[in-house]
Amino acid sequence: MASLFYDLLTFFGISTTAPQSLGELFPWLLSILVALTLFLFVFGMIKDFVHAFGRGKF
Repeated sequence: MASLFYDLLTFFGISTTAPQSLGELFPWLLSILVALTLFLFVFGMIKDFVHAFGRGKF
């Protein structure tokens, strides 16, 4: 699970090393939050399309 998380961070261009100060922590956590939100949004859209096509709505 950790390697999947690190691969996701690398894909979005986020450093995999933890920040050294509090000033670096907030932007780092915000970028991780945005990356996970985009990741989950894309898979949610894929799920919705799969369900719609499975029901024959298109």
